[in-house]
Order: sequence, then C-alpha cells, then structure tokens
Amino acid sequence: MKSKNLDIIKSSGEKVKFSLDKLRASLKKTGADKETIDQIIDKVRDELYQGISTKEIYNRAFALLKKRKGILLQNINSKKQFMS
Repeated sequence: MKSKNLDIIKSSGEKVKFSLDKLRASLKKTGADKETIDQIIDKVRDELYQGISTKEIYNRAFALLKKRKGILLQNINSKKQFMS
C-alpha cells in the first residue's frame, strides 16, 4: 500500500497521514543502524492499512527490531564465545 496517502489513527483518535520519517526517527533513537531501519520500514510498510493505529504500527516495528537485535546479539555472543 502506498504510505503517502494512508490515514492512521493516533492514540487521541485523531486521523493523520502516515509519516515514514517519524517512524524512521523513532527507530533511529534506539541506535539501530540504517540497514536495519530500512528493512523494518519495508516490512511494516507492507502491513499498513487504512485506519491502522499508531500503536499497532509501533508494536509491529519494535517487535521486528527486537527480533533483529536479538539475532545480532546472539551473533556477537557466539563470536565472543568462539574467540575465548
């Protein structure tokens, strides 16, 4: 779905246009790298629908981030164990 014309519902009930920039900024604040952010945005964008709530968007994005960071942390821990 094209995200440019997508109306989403804020927690206040207000309808606003979806902004990839706001989602990107929120993910960036977590310390995620650009590649990870781009991958998450691509996946979330595919799941958007008219009237989705901001809460649902962020739940989906941060679940993907948590999963991704978990994989990255496992890889780092495996390398540390291997090098010990």
